[in-house]
Amino acid sequence: MEPKRLLILACSHRKRPDSGLLPAMERYDGPQFQVLRKFLREQPIEAQSIDTFILSANFGLISANQPIPKYDYRMSLQRVQELRPKVSCELEQVLQGNDYSELFISLGKNYWQTLEGYERLVPAEAKVTIAQGSQGGRQAALRRWLYNGLVEQSYGHSVIATQGKAQIRGIEITFTSEQAVELARQALAEGHGDPAGYQSAYVLVDGQRVAPKWLVSQLTGLPVGSFHTGDARRVLQQLGIEVKST
Repeated sequence: MEPKRLLILACSHRKRPDSGLLPAMERYDGPQFQVLRKFLREQPIEAQSIDTFILSANFGLISANQPIPKYDYRMSLQRVQELRPKVSCELEQVLQGNDYSELFISLGKNYWQTLEGYERLVPAEAKVTIAQGSQGGRQAALRRWLYNGLVEQSYGHSVIATQGKAQIRGIEITFTSEQAVELARQALAEGHGDPAGYQSAYVLVDGQRVAPKWLVSQLTGLPVGSFHTGDARRVLQQLGIEVKST
């Protein structure tokens, strides 16, 4: 039997507008949930070894299969205080009776505060992966953790998840060029960072010029001030993304 793995994601502001109830995994429609659903479609056998739970500002820690309505509820600091004891109990119940070999946790800042002290509940031998930083960096980390060397289907072709490998500041990037551009589209749509902050070089995303450093920041979660434009150009070229000069 495959070792069991536990995945905990924060709910997303973007939700499907369908009326009635939908499983939480289908209701939430942010980038990480799109990555997760793609994995479940492509790797249904391997997916059986992963239990997915979602930390919701409205409902607490819920199973990805729990039916929920469309709602709009933010994780305020007051809500953090209200949820913290409830979420701690719910996580303890999830972990009891399940011998998880790995945990992956991806949460925003306020959501993390509801899991304060989670380390006391997690078995010492379990490997814990924490995804922090930008949405793009967390999305990349989730993809790596889910596929873990498996073959990922991309745009009708089979590609190895490590294709287009690059490294910067100790972070390994495993996007294909198509995946990187798709992530850039999402980051632009959601208004992340300053994509126009370029000088001598840029990347075209659907006709829009974006800064190479901005794009690499979205892919890795690194602050744009932590590396140089030359580093960004090298990374993007290794991923097969054309960098143009002004």
